[in-house]
Amino acid sequence: MDIVPENTPVPRPGDWTMLHGLLTEAWVARQDGRIPKPPVPLILAGAAFSTASAIRERWRELVHWANAHGFAELLAAHLPLPPDVDIAEQIAGVSADGRGWWPEYGEQVHAPAAKPDMEAVDTALSILEAQWPSIVGSELSRNTHPIRFTGRKSRRLVVRANPDAKPPWGSWNFISKEPRSFTLFRKAINEAIAPLGVDDIAFVTDGWGSK
Repeated sequence: MDIVPENTPVPRPGDWTMLHGLLTEAWVARQDGRIPKPPVPLILAGAAFSTASAIRERWRELVHWANAHGFAELLAAHLPLPPDVDIAEQIAGVSADGRGWWPEYGEQVHAPAAKPDMEAVDTALSILEAQWPSIVGSELSRNTHPIRFTGRKSRRLVVRANPDAKPPWGSWNFISKEPRSFTLFRKAINEAIAPLGVDDIAFVTDGWGSK
């Protein structure tokens, strides 16, 4: 059984590039000439005139490569949580329009959101802290707690998680099952703090007892 399922959703271009870099470094360190290089990401110029199916297939090739050659645990440890949209469709669509792709903005196709002021960010965090059980549900609220927003535009939410618990999507580090459960989790958060929103959620388990 594969450690990382080959139907794992295509990640954002920046995450895909990061994963390929980690796997390439590990491949070089292995010094095993029998193992081919990891398949390169099909993004940016490489995605020009490529279909969404071709982009998905290239991602599956990387996952298969990791599973086949002993790098799956490394991939699984750094695999980000999946985006809400079909990234393959987004990359193919933007490339077909000749507009390029901006890994900095992940699934961003329209104009990037403005940077919120700190008062708005503090208010959003206060809403999450006060209403967390009603936002994410009783089970998840018992095992998680929002602690801060990070990133240049405060679009990443850091959540402290109970290391002894398992989320519906399988792990605090990556999706191993029921990806829709995470999508709904993030959607509920974004609805609660609108018009602000988060693209990514990072889970940390250090200091859970002192939350």
